[in-house]
Order: sequence, then C-alpha cells, then structure tokens
Amino acid sequence: MQNEDQFTSLEQAEAFANMFQRGAERLRENDQALTDRYLKNMTLFAEVMPHIFESFQHYQPKKRHIYMEESGELNLYRDDVGVPLFSTTPRAQAEQKVARELKQPNKTLLNLERTENHPSRHVHYSNKMLDQIALQSEGLGSQSAWPEFVGSTILFGVEFGYQLECLLAQRSIKHLYLYEEDLDLFYYSLFAIDWHTILETYNRDGRTIHFFLGVSPEEFTEKYLRQLEENGYFMAPETYLYVSYTSPENDQAITYFKKQYARQVMGWGFFDDALIGIAQGLRSLPKTKVAHFQGRENLPKWLINTPVFILGNGPSLDQGIELVKEVRDQVLVVCCGSTINTLKKLGVTPDIHVDIERLKQTVDKFLFLDQDYLDKIWGLSVDVMHPGLFDCFKRSGMGLKPGEAITSLILNQARAHGDDKEYVQLNYCNPVVANLALSYVHLFGFNNVYFLGVDNGFKDKTSHHSVHSGYYKDGKESGFQTFEEAKLVEREGNFGGTIYATGMMDTSRVQLESLIRQLNQRRNFASFNLSDGAKIEGVTPLPLDDLLIMDPKVDHAKAIDILEDTFFTEPPECLLNQSAEALISVEDFRKVSLQLQQGWDDSITTREQVCDLLWSHHRHIYFLKGSVHRHIYDLLIGSFTYSAFLIVQFIFKYDDEMETVKRARHLFEPWCEFLQEMPSMLQQASEYVDQGNDHLITYYNG
Repeated sequence: MQNEDQFTSLEQAEAFANMFQRGAERLRENDQALTDRYLKNMTLFAEVMPHIFESFQHYQPKKRHIYMEESGELNLYRDDVGVPLFSTTPRAQAEQKVARELKQPNKTLLNLERTENHPSRHVHYSNKMLDQIALQSEGLGSQSAWPEFVGSTILFGVEFGYQLECLLAQRSIKHLYLYEEDLDLFYYSLFAIDWHTILETYNRDGRTIHFFLGVSPEEFTEKYLRQLEENGYFMAPETYLYVSYTSPENDQAITYFKKQYARQVMGWGFFDDALIGIAQGLRSLPKTKVAHFQGRENLPKWLINTPVFILGNGPSLDQGIELVKEVRDQVLVVCCGSTINTLKKLGVTPDIHVDIERLKQTVDKFLFLDQDYLDKIWGLSVDVMHPGLFDCFKRSGMGLKPGEAITSLILNQARAHGDDKEYVQLNYCNPVVANLALSYVHLFGFNNVYFLGVDNGFKDKTSHHSVHSGYYKDGKESGFQTFEEAKLVEREGNFGGTIYATGMMDTSRVQLESLIRQLNQRRNFASFNLSDGAKIEGVTPLPLDDLLIMDPKVDHAKAIDILEDTFFTEPPECLLNQSAEALISVEDFRKVSLQLQQGWDDSITTREQVCDLLWSHHRHIYFLKGSVHRHIYDLLIGSFTYSAFLIVQFIFKYDDEMETVKRARHLFEPWCEFLQEMPSMLQQASEYVDQGNDHLITYYNG
C-alpha cells in the first residue's frame, strides 16, 4: 500500500528525516511490547504452522528502516522507491482501502450455459439445474458489494497485516489464501498485528487458511491449484480477489493467475464420461499395450537427440508443410488427431499418431484412410479411448490418463494382484491432442521438439484449421465445425500480433506451458514454435525461414521399435476379460451416493451453511481418493463440482440471503435425482461404449 507522494524538495526530505528519527525513537520506547507480540505470534505459529515458525525463527530482514508512527502503528521507509510503505496512519489508511474494495469487489467469473441435444445424464441434470436457476432468480435483486460471508478469497499482498485484520473484522471468509512475495513485510507483521485472533478463527472445522510466502508468481499459482483441489474446485469461479498493494511481484502474480485461470474452471470431467472411460478402457486393454516406465538409461543418444515435429491441424500447418517434406527423413513426426487426414492429402506419413478424445467420432475419421497408410503408423492414445482406435493400427499403445476412474481401477487391480510395474500416467495430456503428444515426448525423453500447426487459436474465425483439413471443402467450411459464434479470448501471437482462442484452445496452451516448464529443467532440452499462432511461454519462437535441420537421416522403423520395446508392456493380466460391474463396487458407490443426498433441510438458512454442507460433501468424496475406492472419487468428483458450483454461484448472486438460500434448495434437488440414478447406470457400466453418430461421416471432408 505504498504512499505515492515522492519527496519533491530538500525541505520535505529533511522533514521526513526528522519524522523518521522520532519514529525510530518510538520504536525503541515500545520495544518490549513489540517483542512480546512477536514472541506470542511465533509461539502460536510454532504450534499450528511450524514451517512458518522455522522460516522466521532466525530471519534477518533486508529492509531495515522500520519505525513507529504517532498512532502507534508500524511503518517502513522503502529505499527502493524512496517513500514510506504507508501513510502516517496505517490502520486508518487500511480501513479506507478495505471500505472501497468491499463496495466494488473484484472476483473470478464463470458462466455455464445449457447444452442442447447431448445424450449424457450429466448434461440432462445440469440443464435441470439451469432451468431452476432461471425460475428461482425471478424477483431477486443482484448483489453488488461483498456479502457478509464469502466462500473463498485470495489476498495478493499481506504487507504488515493491517488490511487483513480490517477485512476479517468486517467479513467472514471460509477459505483464505494469503500471497506475500516479500518476506520482510510478513516478518514485520509478526510485530504489527495479533495473528492469534486470525489463526484462532481458522482453527475451526470447515475454515482453512493458506500461506504462500516468498514464492514466485508462478509457484504461487501452482501451489494454489494443488490446494484448490483439496478444498474443492467448485469454489474457484466464485473467489473474491483482494489486492493489498501494487508492486511488480503482485502485478506479476495477478497476471499469471489470470492467465492460468482456465486450469481452475475447465476439465472437471463428469460422471457419464468417467463411465464411458471405464467401459472403453476395459474393452481396449486386450487390443493394445500399456505404457510403463523402466528408465531411459539405455536409450541411444541418436534417438533422444532426433528432432521431433509435433504437427497440429492449425492454419499455420499450410505455411510449413513443404519444410516438413524437406526434412522428413531427418525427423520423427508426431501427428495430432484430425491432422492425419490432412497429412494423407498432402503426401506425408507420420511416424506416430496420437488421439485423446474418447468419442467414437475420433475413430470415424480413419474410415477415410487406406489401411496400408495406417499400417505404417504407430497409434498412441490413452486408456479412455474408444476401443475402435486400436483396431485401426497394426501396432498401438495406451498410457493412463490421470484423474480417470479407469486409471484408478487399472492401478488398484494391478497392485492388488502383485503387479509392480510402473504404469505411466501421462500428466498434462489434456485437453486436446497436442497436449498428449507433448506428454509422450516427455515420457520418451526427446530433447529437440518443434511445434507446427499447434496454433491454439487463429487470426480469423473463418481460417481456423489447415485449408487441406476436413474442416474445409472447396475453400469453404465443410459444415463439420464453425467458430463464428464462439466466445473467444485474445492472446499474444507467437510472432507478435493478436490470436483469438476458444476456452479449450486457451486451456491447451496453458497445459503445454505447464509441462514445458518441467521439460526446460531437463538438461539439453530445447523446444521451438514454428506456428503463427498463440505464443507458448517457454517455447522459443522460430520463423520457418530460420529453421536449419543438420541432423543425419533417421532409421524411423528402428526408432519406433526401440520406443515400443522400452516404454510399453502387455496389459495387466488380472484385468483382461473382467466386467466393469465386477470391478466398480456398486453397493459401496450406492452408500456414498446416499450420503451425498443428505443434509439440506429447513435448518439451512445462510450462505455459510450451504457452503459448509457442500464442503462436507466434497470432503466425503475427496477422502475416497486415498482409498481402494479411488475410482468412486473419479466417478463422482466432476459432476459434483459442476453441481456444487451452480449452487454456490446462485447463492452469492443475489442480495436477499435468506430468500436466495431458501430457493437454492430447488437446485440441490436435481443433483440428488442424478445421485439416485447413478447406481443403476453403474450396473450397466460395460455397455457404456460410445455409439457415436453420423456427424463426422456426413460433414468431415476426410
């Protein structure tokens, strides 16, 4: 909360020097009281958060010009900017700032809309909840200020804690996240405020407080996301954001948080999808091999240093396809999803094809391709994939997709039967095929990666894929997919300018960046973005004309043989020919389902009680994550998150708390109906293989 007034004259500087001298004297006079407060705070942290106690037990601040104002509050002269951190009345200044923020809150946002003509029961019941929202919101006035109780708040900047104290004196917060990059400021808060009252408030069941101290903006978001999973993603889109003061570090943290926001509000999954994954995974296992990890020590250097091209179906593929043909003998080509039909038209055969979307529509595109063409390609996917994909390739493999019920079943069953192979979960493989391609690059240990056609957006809505792709026919959209009505976000282009992206495309970019950060820590790893699409942080932009591949020719067949022998094995014997119903534990699921339908009665009258109920239900599901019933967690958590979010969003949208909460019960009822139906769906789990439709066959110009 930096005081913006700079010293503009010698007289002002001298006046401040005299004031600082008096402030330093006050500090000495109150040394014992300040020390007592520090010791009291540190004793408390030693009991409840020993890691914070240990961090500050022998801490020596770099900013030493601390002093006390006449009001008795601490202040700090900032040598870096030449002004005090606060005004002469820090608490009064804090109260004014908090008052302004409470009137005009800043919070995260997500709007879920109806999905028409979708076969899933999840969508059916979500639509019923949305219908209730439309009905129950009639006559209610919108809420504009901070409500008395909020479910989740992130404080960007703790400073000396004055604003935090003031905020918590006026508002009740269930989940509180505190980010402070400057450890000096937090250290001085141990002298400035009484942390006992704050921590006592959050040492109650259902309240959580999380400190992110001295970490980079990137690290803050990553740690916050891990904590958010535990507290419940359903709160993420209804989180109040409070900025205590401006600084380069705070600004970076907020910017990075916003850029990564898609990871909080997308990819939750839902019940029917998880059920389809189980059915398809069990059908697919006998047809293919499964990825496992034994180390990369025996891989030849020529292989891991071979350039790898990840080819997407974006508009920029057309700009670089001739270059791909020129260097084809010297590189390994990984083809993403529908790009395979485009490459066939252009006379290019990839070494590896990857697919991740579980619907039968994914498989239908292969009907346009000759079997001789497919026989030359190694098909790689994940365990939720439609089993038809593994019939299309002479050789294939699957990795385990994290967060899927089929993955939990495979791992738990394998371990229960003494199978100790390290089956691979392909982290960051969602939401689209380029993400899966990079996950396999990570697994295989490749050092030199080039992205082309991985645009994660477009410059023109009418030019969203390669003109040679199945999305176009005779230069016009084929009718398979259009983005004319899509909601788009603006992102920085790889070579400058602006790129427009859908939510899914933007999430894909964010996930690529997350995995690239890990890969960049690997010795000798380098990646280059040749695409005239969205910039991918951590990947070096490289114009096509500047690319120079000097590597020798690759023995493609030998490379694939080595990768398959090293990273793939036969599927777990214990799961072959097992029915989904026998593995799922339907009766145990039914008990959980009944538990989640309980608790909302006439005693629920406040927002806090609703949030506490939903949080208790979330915890009931979350604790299954560490049990033999991990697959039940995976089945339930997605649909629960969507439903709980719709309820939370509704109760915070309107100002009449009692009436809004009373009406919100009508949103809980469709969720309970879905919970009642789920066990009967599980009893037929083996039948949940996606049957598809004729949309791709009719409109895709494959």
